[in-house]
Amino acid sequence: MAEQLTKDLWRLDIPLVGNPLKNLNSYLFTGARSLLIDTGFRQQPCREAMERQLAEIGVDRDRLDIFCTHLHSDHTGLAPELIRPGCRIFIGEIDGPGLAKAADAAYWEALYQEYILDGFSPEEMAELWAANPAKSAAPPWREGLYTYLKDGDELHYSGHTLRCVLTPGHTPGHMCLYDPQLKRLFSGDHVLFHITPNICRWSGVTDSLGDYLNSLDKTAALDVAELYPAHRAETGNLQERIAQLKAHHARRLENALDTVREAPGLTAYEIAGRMAWSIRCRSWEDFPLTQKFFAVGETMAHLDRLAVLGQVYDQELQGKRRYFIQQT
Repeated sequence: MAEQLTKDLWRLDIPLVGNPLKNLNSYLFTGARSLLIDTGFRQQPCREAMERQLAEIGVDRDRLDIFCTHLHSDHTGLAPELIRPGCRIFIGEIDGPGLAKAADAAYWEALYQEYILDGFSPEEMAELWAANPAKSAAPPWREGLYTYLKDGDELHYSGHTLRCVLTPGHTPGHMCLYDPQLKRLFSGDHVLFHITPNICRWSGVTDSLGDYLNSLDKTAALDVAELYPAHRAETGNLQERIAQLKAHHARRLENALDTVREAPGLTAYEIAGRMAWSIRCRSWEDFPLTQKFFAVGETMAHLDRLAVLGQVYDQELQGKRRYFIQQT
């Protein structure tokens, strides 16, 4: 059921069935022209919940635009089928082209080969190929479907000015929306509560984690009284949460460095298997395969950060990428 937060702002609860994120918070500004922030997967449970709640609110679908905070399919999946002629889908200019890649099987094949290089078996990647909603529930690509936005661009809905704030890290071109008058930040997956945003390695990005930490500093400088994250019901103080997130990644960097120091020559997969994770599993072998995928991706981002800091380096040996301590 849709929740009315203020006179012209609603939160739509979109279920992410079978996903540990549980739900998506889709925010809606209503007025002469409405703006929907994020959409849910291109899956039937998301579709039904979205359609039902838009109908409950009585949104004029011919005057509904969509803003996607980033390219992940739980945020973009339904966008192309929700809009009507004359309506627009906004996304950042960095993440926008990534939607074309997500619709290309060759992109996923190349990505999965990289993960095999980093320690996954071909059998594990074949299983992930069939089950990954980032691929199967992504929106279809069509040239000209999306309107690209830059850092600092402004959207105007319901009498509010919403400024685009580029916050790379979770994805290369993640964007938040900031209302400076009401001191509201719609943070997408940049800042979450109860769970920490996944920061993984991205093709063409040298240091995703470094980008994320810089983005946290950027948002910390904003005057924010109300924070609207994309997942779960929890929210809170932006400054406090940013301090917690930075401390979390500092601990994980130390954990990764200690693991490489204790056992040089491991793959990212093997390093992830020796690190500490907040998941109810007795051992690495018990991790669900999708969670291994995210854990290894995050481990690689931390190893990349350590490489930029001059503390580790990688070397390809026997068909696998292996990590060693950088001697000074």
